Amino acid sequence: MTLSLLVIAALLLFWGLGAYNRLMRLRNAISGAWQQLEAPLTELVEAGGQLAEAGPRWLPQEGGAFDALRVQGAELQTALKATSATPFAADPVAQLAVAHALHASALQRVLALLDPVVSEDGEAERRTLIARLRAAQQQRDFGKKLFNGRVAIYNEALAEVPTRALAGLYGFHDAKSF
Repeated sequence: MTLSLLVIAALLLFWGLGAYNRLMRLRNAISGAWQQLEAPLTELVEAGGQLAEAGPRWLPQEGGAFDALRVQGAELQTALKATSATPFAADPVAQLAVAHALHASALQRVLALLDPVVSEDGEAERRTLIARLRAAQQQRDFGKKLFNGRVAIYNEALAEVPTRALAGLYGFHDAKSF
């Protein structure tokens, strides 16, 4: 009887360690995928900031749109920094998603305003900035799919019945998709 209790305890211990290691591996995969998302988001902030600085030369009457892009870029940058430490935590990712949506809206407005503008002053600069923004948006879309896929796999593993029982003890919580 004592031997069978020891065997059962050893099995539970090894199962618990295996579950912990699996969740850590999956959480680390989220962090790895975050790097694929963080870089294009940072590029969007930087290129958007440069566009906000240069834009009033092409459309001086639309200063408010460029100011909004600058403000939303700063908010997105703050949310990026907050998320970088724990990309698997739900609250920072939710705040990042809101900041990104507001920045994307401001950026879309500026791009729509600049689209019909033809100007000899800084035309090459404008085209280069817009091309950088378009490339960053494509990379962001790829990074977003990768990140959300990793989050879904982690959350599925976390929801499994035996693992769910230990997840709280280990300090694991559901991650949030971007």
